[in-house]
Amino acid sequence: MKKIIHCQPRALGFGNKKNHILLFIILFALVSTPFTAHSHVKHEGDSGESVNLPQSQNDLLRLGTTVYKHMCVFCHGEDGNGGGKAMAYLYPWPRDFRKGVFKYRTTPFGSLPQDKDIYRTISRGIPGTAMPAWGGALSENEIKGVIQYIKSFSKRFAKEKPKDPIVLSDPPVSDAESIKRGHKIYQEVRCARCHGTDLKGDGEIADELYDIWDHRIFIYDLTDPNSYKFGFDKKDLYLILTTGIDGTPMKAHNHLEDKERWDLASFIESKIKKEIHKPAEYEIDLKTHVIDDEIDMDPGNPLWDSIEVQNVHTMPLNARRDPIDEIHFQSVMNDEGIAFRLQWEDPQPDRTSSRHQDFKDAIAMQFALGEVLLHKHGHNEPFFGMGDRSKVVNIWQWRADWQTEIETKEKLEYATQGLDLDTMIFGGEVNPVDSLNPFRDVPVEELNAEGFGTLTPQPQTKQNVLGKGVWKDGKWSVVFFRTLDTINKWDIRFQREIPVLVAFAVWDGKHQDRNGRKVISMWQRLQVPLSED
Repeated sequence: MKKIIHCQPRALGFGNKKNHILLFIILFALVSTPFTAHSHVKHEGDSGESVNLPQSQNDLLRLGTTVYKHMCVFCHGEDGNGGGKAMAYLYPWPRDFRKGVFKYRTTPFGSLPQDKDIYRTISRGIPGTAMPAWGGALSENEIKGVIQYIKSFSKRFAKEKPKDPIVLSDPPVSDAESIKRGHKIYQEVRCARCHGTDLKGDGEIADELYDIWDHRIFIYDLTDPNSYKFGFDKKDLYLILTTGIDGTPMKAHNHLEDKERWDLASFIESKIKKEIHKPAEYEIDLKTHVIDDEIDMDPGNPLWDSIEVQNVHTMPLNARRDPIDEIHFQSVMNDEGIAFRLQWEDPQPDRTSSRHQDFKDAIAMQFALGEVLLHKHGHNEPFFGMGDRSKVVNIWQWRADWQTEIETKEKLEYATQGLDLDTMIFGGEVNPVDSLNPFRDVPVEELNAEGFGTLTPQPQTKQNVLGKGVWKDGKWSVVFFRTLDTINKWDIRFQREIPVLVAFAVWDGKHQDRNGRKVISMWQRLQVPLSED
């Protein structure tokens, strides 16, 4: 086989009130995210049927306790107060279960949810937040167990029973007249104060809203179908208008007649751009393709045109409009190394962070170390957000600002006809900036972590990942490359029979992303062939 073309020197870069007037707010919490809430996986309990519990409640509770402490505690906290280690990085904040208040239900306003309602939230996730769709990761009994454990945080469940769910009839036909009537109702109840005249979420008091936990509320774009957590067809809209969203200023609109709620739902539905809906796949099997060709660092190499593209769903840790909702993934390997090309849509390249008001674009790959199988052997995989204690992850991060610095330096050296700039400026002494960043000839850095606050760059002698990024036609393309051989025990090994667990993170400069403010994916399974397919 042909060898790798190393087009760049080896080194790295870094990875771095609440006012009762709000009774008239429409659907803001219905839109809990810029992503669709519907996973491609069909989950038991989504159909509306009651979720029946196993015979042994104690066994179920024990199972739920175990799963919660492995999968949920990082965000929701040990006592369910929403104050887990990840809380500081998240907006909206994780749910505090102690009040027994749940936003999304099929039961009337103020009622406890039924188990099937909580099941739906866990299995489908809450798009636009760090709450993934766990339906593809947890078994039916595991989800039921988590439900029981969550309910144990609030005394309400011991004292009250959920009310009967609201039964919906077939919706009336939406026509021009019903839409017109719905628009008039939208104006009369002053929905635009929060949701805006055009339903874009930019109403005059949109930035002044809080929930009962004193958390600021984010008003999403109602025209975007990928913003709806609870569904966006007419029945879903009507249900939210009827039940309200507990814990928020969005009350039940039962002061409106039944026909008026249907008309209002017709108007909102007419504004939804259903053609841009993107069903989300939270966990997929990624592929690496064996090739005989040389691998270089050029993201525009025609080699990539023949390689399968797979889309990885991403979730924002901080609510935002027009988020990066997917990464386009490709991978190849030959007998010497493995390469990944990651692409994502970004109409505005943010290439520098030289000023305090500037934020750069960046992307990272995260690998789980050790022989771990996703959702097997009692869920022994690390937490997908930076790993956890004794479960170390290996991270490769590319930064646009480092890419820009490298390219600028190359241009300056060309302009001086190869004369060393350090000699010109510093009289032969080492550039003091370079002394602080001695590896700044590659825009990639290799790091390790075992939980929040533990991110640590690998030593200079251990850095062996190359990378290059190019922005063109509204899209970033970044290539990572590493040789298959490594002597560092904290590096991921690719020559193995079981899948490699990989997750992704993207920082978007225009949203002022940095550190924990970013979009992320859950773990994906990377299939690495041992020989040619």
